[in-house]
Amino acid sequence: MAHTEQHLAAQAAMLRDLANYGSNLVLRVYESSSRKMADVVVCGVLLKQVVAMVDATEVLVTAGCVQAAFLPARAAFEASVYADYILQSDSERRATRYVVGNYRGERLWAQRVIPGTTEEATYRALPASLGLDFQTLHPTLAADAAKHLLEVDRILSQPELHPIDAEFTRAKGRRKRDPEWYTLDGLSSIRQVAESVGRLAEYECFYSKGSQVTHVGSYKDHILFSAGQIRLKPIRHLDDFNALLNGIVTSCLATYKSLLNRYRPDELEAFGKRYYTEWREPFLNAPRLKYNFAPQGGQ
Repeated sequence: MAHTEQHLAAQAAMLRDLANYGSNLVLRVYESSSRKMADVVVCGVLLKQVVAMVDATEVLVTAGCVQAAFLPARAAFEASVYADYILQSDSERRATRYVVGNYRGERLWAQRVIPGTTEEATYRALPASLGLDFQTLHPTLAADAAKHLLEVDRILSQPELHPIDAEFTRAKGRRKRDPEWYTLDGLSSIRQVAESVGRLAEYECFYSKGSQVTHVGSYKDHILFSAGQIRLKPIRHLDDFNALLNGIVTSCLATYKSLLNRYRPDELEAFGKRYYTEWREPFLNAPRLKYNFAPQGGQ
């Protein structure tokens, strides 16, 4: 925290300001929308997710946890790309697929705790491995899940959702897992979604780093080999901050601009001025910190 205050106070303040701007933007763009399914998903879910992840990034950076902050930055990029993809074309259908995919996930989780279902049999080993009996700990769990399952099935049986639910079922076939909602358009990965909306370069530069942190893809995030010894990096540090800042701010600004263009184009000029007067300087001129983790390690 002391290092953030000493070296990155302007950047932390910028992230807070971006989150504050976005939290208000969620309400403004939705109020200006037609309030259809696409608007609900893009404004109320995906934009809100971007704002929440900017906020989380600022909190982690302020605490000195840059490596952990790559996780919310990765999530922000994903939400940003999804928003662009839904707004690109066929918006209502794509948004409905997103929502139906969510309900199908709820259906699966309900089935996992209802005795006698195939899903429950598959996941029965989990509580046993923990030495727990979920049904004893929560006597109404199965009944509550069955009730929720009926409600989910009722929702998915509605005329506007049932055909999409059937699409998922056909696409799933005999596979154990449901397909991702965007695969119903023939896209097989988030990389292809990013490419389809012209953001492949961001994916390659920023998203891959977030994935690397998420999946423990690099030992260098944690240890260093030096003079025949293995040295541990501290858990909290600001190393790689510039890469983090570039990723989260680029995703954030792209989303804000995209939604303003769609819902409140008259605000684009003011948004551009705010960027140049308040955000551009701390964004483009963040100090580059250099740590000496070895041979002494520490901060």
